Amino acid sequence: MTTNKPEPGTPEFDKWLANKAKGWSKELFSKDKPPEIAELESGVIAGPKNIEDIMPEKTIAEDIAIDKEEKPNLKRVK
Repeated sequence: MTTNKPEPGTPEFDKWLANKAKGWSKELFSKDKPPEIAELESGVIAGPKNIEDIMPEKTIAEDIAIDKEEKPNLKRVK
């Protein structure tokens, strides 16, 4: 694999990109699951590096803000 990136749209670029993707895949699939999610089913996992970043306690305020933005502004009529 060369260190210089060939011009996009050329056969050399396609070969370079395929080799780079193989390297990324080999690295990605050689990693072990973190202990926090080891009991989950097998498969590919994508997300933040730190599982603490997606814990519900950290997202509650954000979820409430999103709900307020998306909630239609309806007035009650008696």
